[in-house]
Amino acid sequence: MTEQLLQRYRRDLALRGYSPRTQETYYRNLAVFLQYCNEPPGQITRETIKNYLYSLISERKLSESSLRQARGAICYFFSQTMGMNVEVDNIPVQKKKKKLPEVLTVDEVFRIIHGADNLKHKTMLMLAYSSGLRVGELVKLKVDDILRESMRIKVREAKGGRDRCTLLSELCLRQLERYWKAYRPHGWLFCGKTPGLPISVRAVQHAYQKAKRKAGVPKEGGIHTLRHSFATHMLESGGGIFQLQKFLGHRHLSTTLVYAHMCEEKTIARSPLDVYADRFGG
Repeated sequence: MTEQLLQRYRRDLALRGYSPRTQETYYRNLAVFLQYCNEPPGQITRETIKNYLYSLISERKLSESSLRQARGAICYFFSQTMGMNVEVDNIPVQKKKKKLPEVLTVDEVFRIIHGADNLKHKTMLMLAYSSGLRVGELVKLKVDDILRESMRIKVREAKGGRDRCTLLSELCLRQLERYWKAYRPHGWLFCGKTPGLPISVRAVQHAYQKAKRKAGVPKEGGIHTLRHSFATHMLESGGGIFQLQKFLGHRHLSTTLVYAHMCEEKTIARSPLDVYADRFGG
């Protein structure tokens, strides 16, 4: 019975259009929950669900984001697969302690990029920073995703399953051209050790950490720090918040606004009257 319910649940998630990664996360969360309850879903009460969520905090020490994922998986199961109103979504969970992302200075970014072991690693790190890519997006890039004419990079099936375009830096394009001449990639832009497969996320993370150590940069965090740094530096250099939201692929502007609070204002604000003074004869 449980296996049949899980298969129905997986079907419902797919029909809703959730990404394969989200489907798998929700599926695993629900399987653990049903095993914990060990009773027919129709007999599971709101109190049982609260006890389960509490056990995730007290016994398994799950993070706030993992706890919310578990609650979301349970909520979707009862509301969509079972058609029951158990009021799961309004069960409160601990509020996330907001922590500002780690950001590198421009000097630190360049030191890390130049600290890369080889041409391939240097190109990957430069591309990650210059275009604000997530590491999962970087490894899935194909040669055809580099759009030279429009100076954009096509990011396919990004977070949330949506495609988008982001910036292609002129400096990075020249770096890519050197990389193409040396490696001659076909299909995947950055191939892995296994023929026909892209480089792994783990390999890219390792390359970043090694370059960071070589550069003598003590700041914590993985390669995602390059994405945070891209966003902050773009705003500091005068980029617009809506444009940045588009490049980063954020669904909600509030996510992008975090970087606006972090950046140092380096552009001098001027009144439009001063900017267009010549038109007023001044």
